[in-house]
Amino acid sequence: MKKLLLILTLVISPITAQAYEKDLDGLLKDYVKPVQVNGISYNGVNYDGWAKDARHAKVRDGILTVNPANLSSQNKKLAYWINAYNVLTIDLVTREGERESIKNLGSIFTSPWKKHKWTIADKKYTLDDIEHAVIRKMDEPRIHFAVNCAAKSCPDLRAEAYRADKLNAQLDEQARLTLQNKTKGFKKEDGNIVRVTKVMDWFGKDFDGGDLNTWLKIYKPKTVNGETRIQFFNYDWSLNKQ
Repeated sequence: MKKLLLILTLVISPITAQAYEKDLDGLLKDYVKPVQVNGISYNGVNYDGWAKDARHAKVRDGILTVNPANLSSQNKKLAYWINAYNVLTIDLVTREGERESIKNLGSIFTSPWKKHKWTIADKKYTLDDIEHAVIRKMDEPRIHFAVNCAAKSCPDLRAEAYRADKLNAQLDEQARLTLQNKTKGFKKEDGNIVRVTKVMDWFGKDFDGGDLNTWLKIYKPKTVNGETRIQFFNYDWSLNKQ
């Protein structure tokens, strides 16, 4: 009997770990659309529609029932945790009925990213835990263009689930899309000056140890050089709603 259970676990676990992805694709396709508000272009979320869709609870619960320690590769773990962060952020916004700014879901003493918790594999995680104690430790700077904090100025929510088998291509495209967005991602100013997303200021050390010029040259070789002055966009924390 124990041998049979072990075989069933080995067969079922990889499927269960990714079972939410199809429904997440559907939610993102149905409720995420490009919009422009107050001069910022972003992927807006129809939070009211998402909140009423039964697939949300199915996806959220599917993510929460995964034990990420059982995922067999770094890419599977990273794709899982990015999806978890994005889905749980939406879960927080829809659960609380917030429609102005995710910052309203904190308190005087605690940010929303540290206040709210979910249980994964018998351990409680805040969004802050997932981003800083898990995802950032995987040493992949492009995650900053993939995790979405539900704000207009945040790099956009991708309109599909992240998947291990194409994660590198997805992260690369997210970086390129962010740096193509002149309203919040990357803009050439007069002289040898560029303006980039504020996340590259907050998490600068994740990009070549803080050498933003060298990192940006990968994506903007004709615009950025070693002498380029880097400035940052102001950050609009308004909810990324449609």
